[in-house]
Amino acid sequence: MLLPRGFTLRPGPTWNIVKVSASYALSHVLRRPIVWGRPMSLMMEPISRCNLQCPLCPIGARELTRKLGTMTLDTFKRALDNLGPQVKVLALWNQGEPTINDDLPEMVRIAHERGIYTMTSTNGMLMLRRNLIDRLIEAGLDEIIFSIDGLTPESYQIYRIGGHLEVVVEGMQTLRKRREELKSKTPRIIMQWLPMKHNQHEIPYLRAKAKQWGADTVEIKTAQVYTQQQYDDYLPDMEALRRYEQKGQRWETKRTYQSCKRLWFSTMVDWNGNVVPCCFDKDEEFLMGNAVTDGFDSIWHGVKYQAFRRQLITKGRMEEMCRNCTEGLRSYYIPLNKLEKFAEAEIPPVPEENKPKSKDYADIFELPTHNQHTN
Repeated sequence: MLLPRGFTLRPGPTWNIVKVSASYALSHVLRRPIVWGRPMSLMMEPISRCNLQCPLCPIGARELTRKLGTMTLDTFKRALDNLGPQVKVLALWNQGEPTINDDLPEMVRIAHERGIYTMTSTNGMLMLRRNLIDRLIEAGLDEIIFSIDGLTPESYQIYRIGGHLEVVVEGMQTLRKRREELKSKTPRIIMQWLPMKHNQHEIPYLRAKAKQWGADTVEIKTAQVYTQQQYDDYLPDMEALRRYEQKGQRWETKRTYQSCKRLWFSTMVDWNGNVVPCCFDKDEEFLMGNAVTDGFDSIWHGVKYQAFRRQLITKGRMEEMCRNCTEGLRSYYIPLNKLEKFAEAEIPPVPEENKPKSKDYADIFELPTHNQHTN
């Protein structure tokens, strides 16, 4: 996560951005890590627990070995203070479901009052139950992502194990309604959809359903896998909808460049204040320090961070987490109109087991798509 698509730089000093950009470029020219300024993009983990069991997610699959917990408001404030005013974008997510942390709206409010663009991502199951909708709007949240990977209860529950599509849709529609009633322009509502083998037949209907359910836009994000079995079981049949390509006996990410801007422009702080290079270090193998107990400059310019940057510059993506990262991918996000063209060329049939049984979803595969205008 560097900059969200809806981000607009708010008034204020831009010297830090210039310094970070210059040091990134110079580092690659001289092939040694030079770091000026501080990260402008920050990811913070409100909680490392989740109420669903999505099989491709390390926390959902219960595969994380690091200590799990919930970020306190004190940890949040101290870490944000430590990072300094250079932070322009805050993504409140990592591993876990952010809405389980009841302090989420207050975290948003604190960051918003500092002029920081705030975002969160949710499975949507708790938006109504925890009365979060008005609280997040009033706190000043700029952007919220709803992860919805199926347009019927049948296809949705194949991946979002433990979730209920009708609950998520009601939450998203209510958020849209309350945003209008409160005369607020934010948060921007994004419906995020992962194309997979079991839902690829739904592509032609995404645009219409997203509009009906209250989304401002749809983001198509390709799925990340870790094993050959997951590759075989979940990735869609159409190669254009995958972030991987087969090379010999293994699959590799489709990458346009090998460098990594994240190590200069952003950082990640977990629920306990621990700092790691990015969200792809799921189990914190590369712990750089702690944003609560250590001065951030000593972390950002420290031996561990610099060694990690040096390895990337001189040797490339040596670590497994770097080889399976989205940085520089050609097919991380797929534009909806491009996705629809793929589907027009080859629309897979609807599997019998995925056909909706509920009358509320019976017309889903008869909806028009091309006369709708959701982005």
